[in-house]
Amino acid sequence: MEHNSRPITVDAEPYIARLRTQMAEAWGHAQAALALAHEEIAVRAAREADLERRIAELEATIAELRGTSTRP
Repeated sequence: MEHNSRPITVDAEPYIARLRTQMAEAWGHAQAALALAHEEIAVRAAREADLERRIAELEATIAELRGTSTRP
C-alpha cells in the first residue's frame, strides 16, 4: 500500500457556513419550543388558579347553606 505524503487540503468555509446555518436553525427551534413551554405553563397555572378560586367559592357557598360560613 502506497502512502501519499502530501497533505490533503479542503476548503472548510462551505462546511462551516452550512454548520452555522444548521446551528442557527436549531437554536431558533429550541427557542420556539421553550417559548411554547412557557406559554403552556402560564395557561395551566391560570387554569389551576381559576379552578382553585371556583372550588373555594363553591365550598363557601356550601358552608353558607349549612349555616357555617368560612368567609371572613
